[in-house]
Amino acid sequence: MRRGDTSLKISERYGRLLIGLSLAFILLSTMATNVMAVPKKLATAKPGDCAACHGSEKRLPQDHKATKGMSYQACLECHEKSGPMSLTGKMPGSHMHQISGITCTKCHGKVKKPEEVKMKQCVACHNTDKIAEKTAKVKPQNPHESPHYGRTLDCNLCHHQHGKSENYCNQCHKFDYKVP
Repeated sequence: MRRGDTSLKISERYGRLLIGLSLAFILLSTMATNVMAVPKKLATAKPGDCAACHGSEKRLPQDHKATKGMSYQACLECHEKSGPMSLTGKMPGSHMHQISGITCTKCHGKVKKPEEVKMKQCVACHNTDKIAEKTAKVKPQNPHESPHYGRTLDCNLCHHQHGKSENYCNQCHKFDYKVP
């Protein structure tokens, strides 16, 4: 066996090891994200009843007002729509729906294992034309009037019901949107 052959075999082994470790990292990251993103008691969750999904795990600061029975409008007394304490981009869509009085079953239906809500369910309440008009002045580009997709981009690509939303456009662009 020549010296070059040995170096090539070692490089191949490290390459395979690196690919295997990368795949394992991606798999574990995906599993961890899905496990953390799934609420425990969807069907019984009511607005402001944090324990219905989070159990006894405290999510709000110790000195935060009790939220049970609190409406979204009451939240806005402290958390203005824009400003440093805004909830925009900080809470999953499911929370915004819950505190607005939209229960899980209104979107997911009565199912044992809820799945991602289809876009047609979102647009049943959220008119894409009105949303595009509402965000028309957002710079540098209206996120709901894409030159690539128009108004047809699936809501789920940015707005995750049980996880932090993300800016789908930033795969190629660098837009500084707060995605609610």
